[in-house]
Amino acid sequence: MNQTETINERQLSAAELIDESNTRFYERFPFPWRPAKFDFLVDPDFQTVMFNQNIGDWEGHTLPEKPSIWVAGCGTNSALITALTFPKATVLGSDLSSESLGLCASSAKELGVTNLELRRESINGVPYKEQFDYIICNGVIHHNADPAATLRKLVGALKRDGVMELMVYNLYERLATTAFGNAIKLLSSNDAAPDLDRDILRAKQVIADFQVTNFAMVTKGNIDEYPECLLADTFIQPNEGSFTLDTFEELGNVCGLEVLHPACDHFDNITTDTPWNLSFTNPDLQRDYYALPDVRRWRITNHVLFERSPQLWFYFQRQDSRRPRRSEQTICAEFLKQKFVRGGTLQRSYIRNAEGSYVLSTTQLAYPLATPKGDAGAIYKAVDGQKTMEQIMTQLDQPVTFQHVNKMRLQLTTTAHPYLRALPKLNGNRNSPADVFKRTNAELNLKKLKEIKPKPVSHV
Repeated sequence: MNQTETINERQLSAAELIDESNTRFYERFPFPWRPAKFDFLVDPDFQTVMFNQNIGDWEGHTLPEKPSIWVAGCGTNSALITALTFPKATVLGSDLSSESLGLCASSAKELGVTNLELRRESINGVPYKEQFDYIICNGVIHHNADPAATLRKLVGALKRDGVMELMVYNLYERLATTAFGNAIKLLSSNDAAPDLDRDILRAKQVIADFQVTNFAMVTKGNIDEYPECLLADTFIQPNEGSFTLDTFEELGNVCGLEVLHPACDHFDNITTDTPWNLSFTNPDLQRDYYALPDVRRWRITNHVLFERSPQLWFYFQRQDSRRPRRSEQTICAEFLKQKFVRGGTLQRSYIRNAEGSYVLSTTQLAYPLATPKGDAGAIYKAVDGQKTMEQIMTQLDQPVTFQHVNKMRLQLTTTAHPYLRALPKLNGNRNSPADVFKRTNAELNLKKLKEIKPKPVSHV
């Protein structure tokens, strides 16, 4: 390197230096790996309806029918999954890694996806101004030199009444892996230059002798079974920060955002084992806990559960949004007054064959893939589009306390548990009762689909 190049490198900002470091890392370890299949739903509006219900919008006004979506820091799959999830949307995927974008573009071509555009760019340098209805940025800003500066770029790109989905590392969850990464950095601190191949090898060698406490699946017995990019992203990513919900909320506040609600992510909400609202046996403690504002309750949950708390994966909106934030209590009160029908469509899949290419499977499954159980299952069976949720729960002798109602709402009407669709007022929008019944019956024939049992895909 000549003298001019050295001076120019020194003149790079901290953000640019970290961008360069992250580029090198994800060029070497494109993340995540290509999945065995990509799923999509036959009803193009299904996920949009459920997304709006995630945040208690029973009328379907928050995310429009044809939204503009930005997946910022999209990696190899996220933007493509988003384009499949919202087929009427225009989706932009941005990433620093040309390798990641190349894999995404290749998969999109094989799937015939046409509503996706990919750009190699840094979030820190984008020019977008109030352009997107929905911004997704998961697992990204904590890898930047100044997360607040990066987040302000995202906020500037969000429409005034748009929604942002953000995930950052949970400080408590990352304690062990962060400590492990620091150990690998110390091992390499005297080496002449960064060497990612050397670092991943050393990480594997150390893991072979010492199991990492909060990544128990990685043991010396199965270390080679896991994708190298997963191990690298978990243990040797050179630029990493983490947050508690306290500091995450504060970050959003200083950047002009307010917390809406926990997002229905792909991990925690597959089950209901990690709720953001705690249950206490002492009635006074339970009363005082539920009397608190939403975010304060969730902050308590984050601290009490420590490394077992849910991921910091939340929906936000701009502080100047014309849509006032509604509390979980308000949303639950509206839920009780709402009428519902069973939701459903068909799921199809592109399966990766032996040659590594994706091919459309002939198998079609009824979606959701199973019916709810317990109290949620009883409500699901009783829903008829005529009685309100409160009438149904009273008929079933279920309590209409906030604690139970909120649990039923989350287990029945969200993208993680998409069993029921609200019947909005007759206002001529795409979600009117007539439209819901017409689309549902035309696509499914629900009576027949109830007899279909999920089964593994056996052919393409």
